[in-house]
Amino acid sequence: MDYWIRSLCSLAACSAALSAQTLGATLVAGADTTLYENSTGSVANGGGQGIFVGRTGGSNNSRRRALIQFDIASTVPAGSIVIGAQLELFVAQSSASQPINVDAHRVQQSWSEGSVVAPGGGGSGGAAAAGESTWIHRDYPNVFWNTPGGDFAATPNFSFDMPTSGVVLCDSLAGLVSDVQDMVDNPSTNFGWLLKTDEAQSSTARRLSSREALGSGVVPRLNIFYLPPGGTGQWGTGSTTPLGAATLSVGGPATGGTTLPIVGSNLPTSSLGATFFTLALDPIGTSLGPNATTYLPLASTIIPGDLLQTTSGGGAASSLNLPAGFPGFLIVTQAAVIDASPLGFVLTNAGVMHTQ
Repeated sequence: MDYWIRSLCSLAACSAALSAQTLGATLVAGADTTLYENSTGSVANGGGQGIFVGRTGGSNNSRRRALIQFDIASTVPAGSIVIGAQLELFVAQSSASQPINVDAHRVQQSWSEGSVVAPGGGGSGGAAAAGESTWIHRDYPNVFWNTPGGDFAATPNFSFDMPTSGVVLCDSLAGLVSDVQDMVDNPSTNFGWLLKTDEAQSSTARRLSSREALGSGVVPRLNIFYLPPGGTGQWGTGSTTPLGAATLSVGGPATGGTTLPIVGSNLPTSSLGATFFTLALDPIGTSLGPNATTYLPLASTIIPGDLLQTTSGGGAASSLNLPAGFPGFLIVTQAAVIDASPLGFVLTNAGVMHTQ
């Protein structure tokens, strides 16, 4: 195995959207607010229990854009590989009748949340006060956006459908994971996201619960799954066998020059199989047939590992020799074992390792 892993690590560094289940953190938004379209920048709602996205209807027919930021660097250790992220939002109210696509753009300058609480439901905002972000200010009254409506990347990094009400879950979208990784690596440029629609249609506005709505339990959250240097973990769910979910676990830490144990359980009994390795992971997984999902991207280089012989109790053991001198790589492994199912084999979950 040492030869194959050296071959993998010698490839050009990969960047992929990944996910994990064993290491993670849940962050509530550290700041959020609404930019209400207003030429004088006199409207704000930094302390309100709602943030707004979309366009209003009627004679007002003005735009709403939400700003949201998470303090990622205070929770995720520097040098970690982000292998999955979920953005959770909650649509508390809308007069719209259909879902709408929302784009998430990286904000390019710092901004202030403020503490103004708009009257009523907050849809029209309140009188701006010092320290608020508005349509033309990023810190009212003297610090301005370069462009009214906020300074943000022209191209969204990810997009998602937003319903007329209820929970919104953006699960390990490639752009979301890439953004979170960049926020870990470059915390000084983490100004969060600006959420907006295409703004061509009227009567699309939604009120989302803001971080100030904490008592409701539906505040904006960011779930981050990561591996610190040397970390190991698991991702996904293995095929169902008579003993349970086919499971693969990797011991740690993933330090160069050491041998990591790879242990299988709940596998088809008294059978044969093999481990496989890549430098990337498919967070959603690809079905290869009934009851079998591969988390190794089929478009990537897949390297065969060791043969496995399972015991009468459904166990198996293998190992991985990590060469020294290749820190910072994500290595992913998964095992396939022959069984009597129509597909002819089962797949385990994936094991993930961050070399140091």
